[in-house]
Amino acid sequence: MRSDPLNRVASLDLLRGLAALSVAVPHFFIYTADGTGIAESVSVLAVEIFFVLSGFVLAPQILFCVERGNSTTLLRFLVRRWMRTVPPYVVALIVISVLFQQMPSSDFWRYLFYVQNLWRQSNANDYYTVAWSLSIEEWFYVCFPALLLLIRTFGPRVARPVATAVVVIVAVSILRVACGDIGNWGPEVRRVVVFRIDSIVYGFLLFLLLQRFNFRRAGVASFVLLVLSSIVGFKTTTLISDAGSPAAKLAFPFIAAAFGMLAVTFFRAVSPAIDRFTAVRALSFFLGRISYSVYLFHMHALYLVREGLSGMSMPLQFAIYVASTVVFAWLFFHFFERPILASRPHLKPHAGPVRRAMPQRGG
Repeated sequence: MRSDPLNRVASLDLLRGLAALSVAVPHFFIYTADGTGIAESVSVLAVEIFFVLSGFVLAPQILFCVERGNSTTLLRFLVRRWMRTVPPYVVALIVISVLFQQMPSSDFWRYLFYVQNLWRQSNANDYYTVAWSLSIEEWFYVCFPALLLLIRTFGPRVARPVATAVVVIVAVSILRVACGDIGNWGPEVRRVVVFRIDSIVYGFLLFLLLQRFNFRRAGVASFVLLVLSSIVGFKTTTLISDAGSPAAKLAFPFIAAAFGMLAVTFFRAVSPAIDRFTAVRALSFFLGRISYSVYLFHMHALYLVREGLSGMSMPLQFAIYVASTVVFAWLFFHFFERPILASRPHLKPHAGPVRRAMPQRGG
């Protein structure tokens, strides 16, 4: 398996890029056209892939922090994460706050510190709607590695991370069922940190389960299961949006986790095949590099297209929206993100089988 100089895996970069586009493209139809049921389902499930993928690719670094067992290594991990995620987010937040005339407001400050959806939706005007998932990511970075370090002295060395991941998933699931507002499930449950932080833990658990697995043998089986889980996922989101089904709402986090885990497993399994095609590999790295900026800034492009090009035909608006989002994301990565990535402190990845199974996350 080959990787680029930033130590990325082409197949997972492809998945990351496709997930970003699967959020950005549906949002155009959700906010500008009728009949958005399919578009909504696509964007909802795409975000779930991001969660599982984050837990999966960050697992080696988290395990390394636990192995070292000191706060200095954990702090270095957090600094690396914050340098990767926070500066682009702050730029995107300031720009969209100016566009919506929310600069500065109490809602802006809650967005800035990732607390607008910590235990409930606190903002009066949720004008930067994609920020909810970013808050879940940031709180995972802080809480989950710290929890692993806290309990480092308990239990068998090998079983401890697996047991901790399972316990966190079970605890959050119970909390979600017991305390979640099923009647206002979208903003008050699906997009709330304390009820959804387990969605990233599933990715961490997947890494632990698959780190010694022969991925080449998983391609066909994971693809079949991925197709089946996507069908179930679409049906579940439809039941929620159309009928408000309580059972579907309760089942969604588990179905979404299964879908995300199967997507990561399949794309990891086909990595050798993707590496054989130079053009596909290059496209994968390109999509992976721009994925974060596409996710952050597509709402800005959508706002500008809707406000400035409303007289144009829908297909032309869509083409301009997609092209401008991709071009801006590439320029932003090249001139803003990449220099920051190059200056991050070094964190040696976990050695042994973990190191061979998954390189550090470059994106």
